[in-house]
Amino acid sequence: MSTVIEISKKLGISEKELILKGIISFIEKEIRLAEGEIADLREKYDVSARDELYEKIKTKNIESHPAWEDYITWKNKEKYIDELKEYFGSMR
Repeated sequence: MSTVIEISKKLGISEKELILKGIISFIEKEIRLAEGEIADLREKYDVSARDELYEKIKTKNIESHPAWEDYITWKNKEKYIDELKEYFGSMR
């Protein structure tokens, strides 16, 4: 017997509901983790937005390495969050 079937029976919910709740929890957790990483970058570079980091790099107010990599990471995390929010919205 599969774990999903066993858990759904023990919790008294359908397998579909259990899987849906699991996916929602996963998406919420991933969003929190990505937002936490962005918050760390805000603190590291003392900026409130990704564009501010870009300007600091461009004007040479900070060293470009590893700031460029962090800028790219920040941009990718924002894209990932947007994608996750799209999935989340489509599930409701």
